[in-house]
Amino acid sequence: MPRLMFGVIGMGQRGLSYSRLLLKEFSRCGRIQGLADINNKRMTGAASLLGLTDVGLYSDYHDLLADPAIDAVIIATPDFTHETVAQAALRAGKHVLCEKPLATTVDGCYKIFQAKDETQVLHIGFVLRYNRVYQVAQQLIARGDVGKVCHIIATDHRQGSDYFRRWHRLRAKSGGLFNHKSTHTLDIINWFADGKPMQIHASGGLSVFLPGKWQGERCLTCSWQAVCPEYLDLTQEPYNSLYLKAESVDGYIRDMCVYTSDKDTIDHGHVVVEYDNQVKASYNLSLFAPTDNREMTVFGDLGKLELNEASRTITVTSRYSHDTATYNIPETGSGHGGGDAGLMQEFIECIRSGSEPLVGVREGALGCFVGLAAERSVQNHCFISMGQMLAKAGVSESFVNLQANTFE
Repeated sequence: MPRLMFGVIGMGQRGLSYSRLLLKEFSRCGRIQGLADINNKRMTGAASLLGLTDVGLYSDYHDLLADPAIDAVIIATPDFTHETVAQAALRAGKHVLCEKPLATTVDGCYKIFQAKDETQVLHIGFVLRYNRVYQVAQQLIARGDVGKVCHIIATDHRQGSDYFRRWHRLRAKSGGLFNHKSTHTLDIINWFADGKPMQIHASGGLSVFLPGKWQGERCLTCSWQAVCPEYLDLTQEPYNSLYLKAESVDGYIRDMCVYTSDKDTIDHGHVVVEYDNQVKASYNLSLFAPTDNREMTVFGDLGKLELNEASRTITVTSRYSHDTATYNIPETGSGHGGGDAGLMQEFIECIRSGSEPLVGVREGALGCFVGLAAERSVQNHCFISMGQMLAKAGVSESFVNLQANTFE
């Protein structure tokens, strides 16, 4: 089939990784027609790292969207821009793969939905659904191996200091780290629970990434760089081409001190979610852990399923016989345990077939809504009703009530 023509908007690290995926694993399916970024030096640096010499380079993404040759766009800009960029791309008639989270507000999610017509594919970057560890777990749950799902426990521990040196640390730009970072795991919880989240309560705080022993303005000039465990060397690639050389254009500093940087989000927290089908879920986040891993336990009335992402193992134990089945899931592809490639493959297939993706606007919105509700709960020290949150934003609950990506 003819190759699809892609535009990539936002040439930070995520835009770079999506582009590399298209150039390597999906070169037979698609071709990059254009790149867009408000920082010309970052854009040209990315093009150089990718070896692209024959594509359009646009400092205004509207000019990229005006190219009739481009079939689809990948949006990898900062979270707070997704609402505006995605609406413009959809109204320009493009298919859209939007990096998670869908938006930073309830209203923003709804506006993106309204901009989409029935012929367009709107795919959300929830790559974990395409990681076979989670796919196999969902298949076992759907098959009834643990019976009726009643309770889900998820633990997300990360070496997450990098979130506090970038724009993610500010709620105005990310919606908060429950929305930006946790939305991956919250989406999987939504998937396994197979219900609509109704009430959310969360607690959290900032305990580690505060001024202390290591204090500076940025790693590049810090006198502690030889001993600080959070030192980031911006002279290395891709940081040098994407950020250090591009600083003079917009003043964006990529290696701000994780301790002294201004921030208004959390570095740890706990979320409890209640669903309309009586499933209860709890989620724990720590961004100062020594290792990166997600672990999940799903309790049903007939047994439990335990998932470890790092070891790529799933264990199912029967409630009554105590028989245990263990599944070792081999690594497939690169990037999020093969999730990046799986997401891109489905995006391309949906464009060609006109089918709906596994993760469309409804799933993207629900992941956002739980994260945004958790952020509000932390700030206001109260339970958050999903219905009341949507009503306050002037959004009908029918937006998320319907299944199978159909809408009223």
